[in-house]
Amino acid sequence: MYIQRTVMFILLFAVILRIDTGSEAPPSSTDHRPELQASPLPQMMKGSLWETLATVSYDPYAPNFVPIFSDTLKKMNGKYVELVGFMIPLSAQKKQTRFVLTPYSLGGCSFCVGGGGPESLVDIRPSKPIDFTYDPITITGRLELLQKDPSELFFRISKAEVMDKGDVKNNLDNTY
Repeated sequence: MYIQRTVMFILLFAVILRIDTGSEAPPSSTDHRPELQASPLPQMMKGSLWETLATVSYDPYAPNFVPIFSDTLKKMNGKYVELVGFMIPLSAQKKQTRFVLTPYSLGGCSFCVGGGGPESLVDIRPSKPIDFTYDPITITGRLELLQKDPSELFFRISKAEVMDKGDVKNNLDNTY
């Protein structure tokens, strides 16, 4: 519960910053690290399940983030899916029994790179512990749309398994 509340606090803080400033700040002219400047939809997301997850909407002014799922997402609820992304560990263990998956690689913080919102975080519940890695992984499992508990993320993949690393390179552009 603590981790969920922490993630929701970060999400709320990111939205408040965007509301207060009215727009995102332009990249610094002295920052020559293009890998730190995320686009609104990273290449990995295009044509993948990430693009479909991005169809969720919510009222940023409501007291809690309550998702409004598109018809496409509602049809996918409970279906087995495939998703490529980067791990955000939720414990300081080599083996992760639960973690968050995001399409952004900068230390796993989708808000820090300016392109992520609640649609860019998926709660992963593996069927068996998974070794932490900084490399992209392909997850397969059952998609769950989470709407009843505002302290949860919007999406969960349960019964999750990791595909072999060789399969990840073949599936970066062909997920879903």
